Amino acid sequence: MPQKKLDSIQEVLYALDKKDTTQIVKLGLYIIKHTASDKQRYAIFQKVSESYFRTNEVDKSIAYLFKAKDVAEKIEDPELMAQAYGSIANQYSFMNLNDNARAYLDRAIEQIEKIPNGEKKYRLKGLSALELGKHDFNSAHYKAANGNYLQALREFKKIENLSEIDRYHYRRAVYNIGNSYYYLNEADSSEAYLHQALGIKDEYSPELKYYIYSTLSEVYAFRKNHQRAIDTLQVVLQSPNFNIPNLESEIYLNLSKNYKSLGDNNEYINYNEAYLELNERLKSEDLKAINKAFTEEHKGLVNSITKSKEKNQWLIYGIIGLVFVGFCGVIYFVKKKKEDQKKYQTVVSRLENQILISTQKDSDVDTDSKTINAISTATEADLLEKLKKFESSEKFRNPKITLSTMAVQLKTNPTYLSTVIKMHKDQNFNTYINELRINYICRKIHSYPKYLDYKISYLAEESGFISHSTFSTIFKNVTGISPSVFLREEVKQQGKKT
Repeated sequence: MPQKKLDSIQEVLYALDKKDTTQIVKLGLYIIKHTASDKQRYAIFQKVSESYFRTNEVDKSIAYLFKAKDVAEKIEDPELMAQAYGSIANQYSFMNLNDNARAYLDRAIEQIEKIPNGEKKYRLKGLSALELGKHDFNSAHYKAANGNYLQALREFKKIENLSEIDRYHYRRAVYNIGNSYYYLNEADSSEAYLHQALGIKDEYSPELKYYIYSTLSEVYAFRKNHQRAIDTLQVVLQSPNFNIPNLESEIYLNLSKNYKSLGDNNEYINYNEAYLELNERLKSEDLKAINKAFTEEHKGLVNSITKSKEKNQWLIYGIIGLVFVGFCGVIYFVKKKKEDQKKYQTVVSRLENQILISTQKDSDVDTDSKTINAISTATEADLLEKLKKFESSEKFRNPKITLSTMAVQLKTNPTYLSTVIKMHKDQNFNTYINELRINYICRKIHSYPKYLDYKISYLAEESGFISHSTFSTIFKNVTGISPSVFLREEVKQQGKKT
């Protein structure tokens, strides 16, 4: 190959260091047009993808990643396939498409096992552990995420001479360990790893420091040191090189919360409005990127069938159907958001009108006519009055409450109590108690903004549920939406109210 083309590759690498996306694309496309080397084509596709990702053009980034994947699969190189699959998993994870991310991550790990032991394998195992950690983190499995991040760090420590990019991934592992410790409520461990990450010199991706500062601010806020949290976030916003819209949105939200805690309503309103405005724009860009990912993935399937000697018309129809399903998935994503908002408004309307939230009734509610006849009118009226007081007392938040213990509290017998609940509440005992708990926590979240800062595990405990998962399941059964969606909509509404 002529020396000129080799120099062009070096120019691309230099341009990448300078983050000049236009230069990278221009030179990269020139090399791709003239080179006969699949490995060089793969390298350029990866570099162009990385460059577009740095400039937040995720849809273009994912398109070039799939081009790189196609080249890697063509030459059947396990190392390149592992890199390509891992990069796609990273992009899908960034777009919160966790199932898609995990599928490609599993394919990457399968290829890594085919590589002989050595620094290449250590590096790829470290990267896959980082992605596994991210998958666990996005699924709120913070302990498992922490374990995978620690494993990633162990793999990177096996590499004797860390390159610039290796040092970046090493630093990323340290940061993610600190971040996961924060979500495990271990503030001291979190702060120690975050400061360690800040101290690691990293020329490849200096913008990682912005994420580190952001998490440090959350540690300070956790300790009620709100002014220090604000000062830390302002350092990021005032940096002339800061340009990460998703992180900027998160910073606006955290600034609004910290200012609110300090009683500065003007700054709270300013940053909350900035958060809402930027968040809406990012949602539109996310949909664009998701749409591009579906298009590129299914385009690859269609092309592979088209090139096959044994063309199967029905398979082509099937692939076209998959593309259609992909587009429908995007439409469903948008409609789901709107439906969640409607359900949230229904819940809020019931709260404001003092109506018990209840969207699902028991289909098996039945009453024994003999028991009904055995309860005198006076006893029934007395029990109804006691139930009214019970609902106001919040004793239903006791996680150990049972039909028998409640009957003792109300000075009646379990059969009478169960019958009156069925007759007048149209529910069995467990459903009645659970809906009181969900109604209680929804009212707290809606009436007291501080509840927006609490974790779902705390909300579950506060309302009387022992299990986080049980709380989430019953919350959705009662309201029609998950706790996280309700909290998200409340954040928006609280901003509008002020």
